Amino acid sequence: MKKKWLWAGVDLGVESASICIIDDAGEVLHEGTCPAVTKSVRHELACFRRTRFASVALEAGVGGHVARGLRSLGYPIVLYEARKLSKFLRVRRNKTDAGDAQGIAEAGRIGGSIVSKVYMKSIDSQALQSCLTIRRHLVRQRVAAVNLLGRQIEAFGGRLRRNSPGIGLRRTVENEIRTLFGSRSGPLIAQLRYLTEHCERLIDYQHAIDRQLKQAAHDNEVCRRFMEIPGVGPLCALTFFAAVDDPHRFSRSSDIGSYFGLAPMLHESGMTSRKARISKMGNKSVRSLLVHAATQYIYRSSPNCALRYWALQLEERRGRRPSRVALARKLGVVMLAIWKSGDHFKPRELLPAAD
Repeated sequence: MKKKWLWAGVDLGVESASICIIDDAGEVLHEGTCPAVTKSVRHELACFRRTRFASVALEAGVGGHVARGLRSLGYPIVLYEARKLSKFLRVRRNKTDAGDAQGIAEAGRIGGSIVSKVYMKSIDSQALQSCLTIRRHLVRQRVAAVNLLGRQIEAFGGRLRRNSPGIGLRRTVENEIRTLFGSRSGPLIAQLRYLTEHCERLIDYQHAIDRQLKQAAHDNEVCRRFMEIPGVGPLCALTFFAAVDDPHRFSRSSDIGSYFGLAPMLHESGMTSRKARISKMGNKSVRSLLVHAATQYIYRSSPNCALRYWALQLEERRGRRPSRVALARKLGVVMLAIWKSGDHFKPRELLPAAD
């Protein structure tokens, strides 16, 4: 007798979760609502045997702890990309939590090959990626705060110069305050000094995080091999390592370019076939850091390096930006290949010219 499979859809919210279980024919067998914790979701799924489920589908980005908890209990967890899944759910007339749960279950049953799946990272890679995300936000806050401080001083005719060596931010701001306002005091002076202290706290904390991340990169054997590539620093190595997590989930090293949005999109219709710009899908931080590493590779690698020569030849034909993006895609392939093989970076040199 043919086994009848079940598909479950879990629509996770901040506090509650809606669950829907359907069969092969799409008939709803069970619906429920429970708190958004692993124990409660498992209790709703326990009305059927775990081995009967073909998939338990969730939307990526919310409730990763629930997905990991259910997977540890033996449930076949599938995470779908939120943007693609939202288009699949949009065919319904009304949007409700129960309807979304049923739509997620249907996505597992009939749309598994249409809606893109998301890889569930290990807890260590997720923690590292969170540290890198926090650093990026702190850098943005630091840049915004320093720019705000500089604009306010410029509004009164001053200028916040940070190029003088040995002169800190606080000393520079105090010099400008004395020049512009003399010995006067008021709410503006207090706000400028408070903003200066805020900038200094962000700068000091960023330096502390950078030291920790640099040490983490040197302690990681894979990242050490990444940093043997000219232009690849600790941040690029760690960001790439956290985003990939498991290199063997890519059957071909060349797939990494498409995964990080560095491959051109293809448009075909009838007799028309053209390549557009890169898709810019995937992790934006990895993509930007690889492009930066590609720029540094041009200046830091050996003049006799074949990869450098290829990038310079491409730059002559296509321009600077396309060549840097293409080199970034190559570097991503190289990094994944040396990760999978366990080898060190060995650049291929140009063949000597024939006499």
